[in-house]
Amino acid sequence: MIYAAMAMILLYYTVFLFYFRSLFSQQRHVLLRLFLSLAVLVASYAALSAADLLWLRIPVLAAAMMTGVRIFTGMDWIQSMYCGGHCILSVYSFRGIFTALGSFIFRSRDFLSDLNAYYAGTLIALPASLLLFWFLRRTIFPDSKARQLLQSPSQLKFIIAYELVAILNLMIIFSGRYLSPHGVWFMEVTLGACVLTIGMLIYAVYHALRSTELLEYEWRHKMLEEQFDRQLLHYKSYQKYTESFRSFQHDYRSMMASLKVLIRAGENEQAIGLIDGLYDDMQKQVRMHKRYSDHVVLDAMLQDAANLCEEKEIRFSFQVSVPRDNGLTLLDAIRIFSNITSNAIEACEKLPAEQRFIEITSRNDAQWSTLEAVNAYDGNAPMESGKFVTTKPEKQNHGLGLRIIRDVVEGMGGFMVCDADAERRVFRTRVHIPRHAPTDSCS
Repeated sequence: MIYAAMAMILLYYTVFLFYFRSLFSQQRHVLLRLFLSLAVLVASYAALSAADLLWLRIPVLAAAMMTGVRIFTGMDWIQSMYCGGHCILSVYSFRGIFTALGSFIFRSRDFLSDLNAYYAGTLIALPASLLLFWFLRRTIFPDSKARQLLQSPSQLKFIIAYELVAILNLMIIFSGRYLSPHGVWFMEVTLGACVLTIGMLIYAVYHALRSTELLEYEWRHKMLEEQFDRQLLHYKSYQKYTESFRSFQHDYRSMMASLKVLIRAGENEQAIGLIDGLYDDMQKQVRMHKRYSDHVVLDAMLQDAANLCEEKEIRFSFQVSVPRDNGLTLLDAIRIFSNITSNAIEACEKLPAEQRFIEITSRNDAQWSTLEAVNAYDGNAPMESGKFVTTKPEKQNHGLGLRIIRDVVEGMGGFMVCDADAERRVFRTRVHIPRHAPTDSCS
């Protein structure tokens, strides 16, 4: 019985490890990482048994699972704490529920100290926990929402706070298994506590998912408002161009009449002087409208970025063709371009004016839509888990730009490459999205 229970425990942890891995970035050396993660858990079990500290098993195993998740997936410690606590609370809540039910059925206090009964309960509780987890994953906790939650540190901290309290509560209650002389009363308390624990865990995760969704919706709403503001600025720019051209056109008609008279009279020198004056007047009166993209909305956004660059004394060059035939929506295209330009401008601001520059180009090849942004930076580009992270102190509210770009691009089957040349102080971002049959895209 003990070997079957141990196999089930390892299978349970392995299922959760692969689930968390599916939500996060893929890591190399999968088998080695899996072995190390399970080794940490097995060593924790062995150390608790050897030291006769089984009453500490819940917090110790939660820490072990947290470490295993970090080893196997590369998550940061906040994400790993949430995942480890979620896994351990699920298994021990279900184990407590089935142990309590078994004690009611057999009406014997010896049931609580019977190892075979304990292992039998494990063989039933763990599959039941996985079954509930599978049901929740197919209904209210889909992978897409779980990925969003993992990228929200504030919501993860909310869940972790509950997990820590729940772990402490279960640890105290389970310690009474060997202390309380009233077995039935104790198991009633255990049953209620375990059901409440798993119920509150589900509620906490659901609440966090909903909050993350609302924040995402609010962010998308803000993006749309910014998009409309850029369009309005763009149209106002066209309006000024049109008004200045109309003013010039009014003067142009009378000048053409004078020019015809001079030419007919043979006054060629005066006619040439009039033409030169006409050209100079056009340069002064007609506002020249530069275009940076072949799409009106993206051009408006780049116009805004160009104005910021001029204001901040940043040399810039934008030659952008809208990504076509790849299913990329206009909103996602704006997310990519706005985050790239914002990050580049922020990086340039840290340098003296004479060193600032930004170059953004894009093209549509036969199979790929490619965007490349090159900008100056101060040579400081820290990395965590193979990814660039923000240098700002409030990491929770910053450093989202590259992550947002990567999420959009990888969701389209593409990839993003970032290269930081600290010696030359040049940061390069390349985005590649595969092209296919035309769909409802930004083109």
